[in-house]
Amino acid sequence: MEKYNGTIRVGLGETVITPRENLQLWGFARSQVATGTHDDLHARSMVIEDVNGNTVCIISLSLVYIGRPLVERIREEVTRKTGIPGDAILISCTHTHSGPHIVEGPESYRELVLEQTVKSVTDAWESRFPARIGIEPTEVLELGRNRRRLLYGGVHPDPQVALIRIEDTDGKLRGVLFNYGCHPSSLDWQNRLYSEDWPYYAIKYLHEELGEDVWLSYLQSAQGDINTGYSSELSAVGVDMPVRTYWYIKVKGRQMSDAVTKAIPSVATVDNLTVDAVTGRFDFPLRKEFPVTLDEAAHDAAAADEKLTAMEADPKLAGTRKLDYIRFEHFSAHQRHEFAKKFYAEDFPEIENIELQALRIGDAVFFSLPGEVFSEIALEVKQKSPYRKTYAAGVTNGFFGYMPTAADFIEGDYEVDGCKYSPAAGQVLVDSSLELIGRLK
Repeated sequence: MEKYNGTIRVGLGETVITPRENLQLWGFARSQVATGTHDDLHARSMVIEDVNGNTVCIISLSLVYIGRPLVERIREEVTRKTGIPGDAILISCTHTHSGPHIVEGPESYRELVLEQTVKSVTDAWESRFPARIGIEPTEVLELGRNRRRLLYGGVHPDPQVALIRIEDTDGKLRGVLFNYGCHPSSLDWQNRLYSEDWPYYAIKYLHEELGEDVWLSYLQSAQGDINTGYSSELSAVGVDMPVRTYWYIKVKGRQMSDAVTKAIPSVATVDNLTVDAVTGRFDFPLRKEFPVTLDEAAHDAAAADEKLTAMEADPKLAGTRKLDYIRFEHFSAHQRHEFAKKFYAEDFPEIENIELQALRIGDAVFFSLPGEVFSEIALEVKQKSPYRKTYAAGVTNGFFGYMPTAADFIEGDYEVDGCKYSPAAGQVLVDSSLELIGRLK
């Protein structure tokens, strides 16, 4: 690749990936079909070419997740058209619950996502400009909550926001990427419009503050136990909560935009950094035991059916929290039964071989998370990393479900009952991520 007089070059791309038809929405295990679009879904890409001609690429997709086959197809096409190595292409999904079910949706939509994502990257590649880049953290304290600790205050274990500031060599701001761990799932099952959820408003307000011509992107971090402040169990049974509205996600988006707007002017930039990328495959242990037998799970599900039927027939319980919690117990019993069927099947595997990835941009590192990893696990990697600036990219390069901490397996509940990992998987992720980060040049 051509060197650019000792100055890095950056390209920024954005394309629309909103379906052209109303598809089944994804999230909350629901079956609702979209009725329209509130705001478009996007593929947003950043390409960074260093002073030696090495390149890394970060892609953010406004989708719940994409399967591994589509990850590989996107990488292959991007490499074919730009020469960027597949190992240097990181593909993260924001995990919006107001997006389409891409895995079980029509092939035509997967082709649209492939085409538009590749276009996002090639647009970025073809529009590279001499640039300066800076990466620094800030915090936003009230946006995300630990949804498993709401009765204890719900404080986010890791409220850090990583900021990537891109400007041209004249000092004009050209782009900002913000990286933070929180489910974009505030809009509940009643919403039937495509939406990026709270990141849409964060980006909308940032455009108002920083300029409409500034490229903006949200990169998901560790969000397995983090949302905007509601119970995942009550959400799963469709309880109406006042925080599950467009009004509330405007508040959440404003919290992020205010934090970014305040911090971004102080992010110092340089024009001569280098980049690197590594990937590796690691074996993750899956469950070897389940808290109930298959017969016990079936019995508990049947008993929950009887209890719910009786309680719903009692007019005194209508509209009460007691009935909400009984519905939650019913949901949990059936969730355990469904997973018990998978666990006790003869073909339940012992390990899952998963690709992990780490990108270095100057003195900062971004490491990948293979799904919905709990924030405490990623935080341990960040704290033990040899790089002071170490950040996580969540729901990346495919999807492998929830990964709770070992302590959370003792407590159980929603994320654990449907989890295929062993309690030891979190430590494997910590050790493997640190090993991979250690390979960076």
